[in-house]
Amino acid sequence: MGYKVILIENDVKMSIKLNNIIINKEGHDIWISVDDVSLLVIDNMKITLTSRMLSYLAEHNVGMIFCDAKHLPIGYYCDYDNHSHISKILNYQIQYSQTEYDKLWKKIIIAKLNNQAGVLEILGKDNAIALKIKEYCDEITDGDKSNREAHGAKVYFNELMGTSFSRGNEDLLLNSGLDYGYTIIRSYIARLCVGYGLNCQIGIHHKNEYNRFNLVDDLMEPLRPIVDLYTYRIWRDRNFLRQIIDTK
Repeated sequence: MGYKVILIENDVKMSIKLNNIIINKEGHDIWISVDDVSLLVIDNMKITLTSRMLSYLAEHNVGMIFCDAKHLPIGYYCDYDNHSHISKILNYQIQYSQTEYDKLWKKIIIAKLNNQAGVLEILGKDNAIALKIKEYCDEITDGDKSNREAHGAKVYFNELMGTSFSRGNEDLLLNSGLDYGYTIIRSYIARLCVGYGLNCQIGIHHKNEYNRFNLVDDLMEPLRPIVDLYTYRIWRDRNFLRQIIDTK
């Protein structure tokens, strides 16, 4: 599997040739080996590409994210069932007991809370809050029936972003950054799941009948704090630069 995430922002034409993605802009070609690419982010409404390219990328398990006019991710394209043991793996997922799934969910949430505490420590936030989040890990039961995840998230974001911060506020640029980062991680994990023949609709904890990526949403939980860390740093640095400019 490839490892590069390629962001395409310009008005270009894209095609496939000799196992390479060809990006043509104003008569000049850029060649990128398909084997090196894990994900393409299409962030221009005027980009044109061929159906052969879509088919070829699916065969080679290269995912694509499409952005809308506001540059926000709106759609994801990936391989459907290009795995030789897909039926066997599907049966395994279906027959796996809820008891075992609950044990997995406990491990996932413990990892997420530990990573949230780690982010606070890296950024030099209140160490007592980081320790409090770690303490929640000892209280988690199988399936997280007492919802320690939500308690940890509230304490975590209050310390990281401030008590006035709300994840539901779509007008905040910071939330747009978080959503964008989460989408990249989500798409990458979806690509891995499909590559291993897993059915993404069958989740460990998420069971939304309208969600095609329940399993992906489960598996990405411990990685969300990584996006939080980088988004916070970008937001903090930009605010710092803005303050310097305003004082001049």
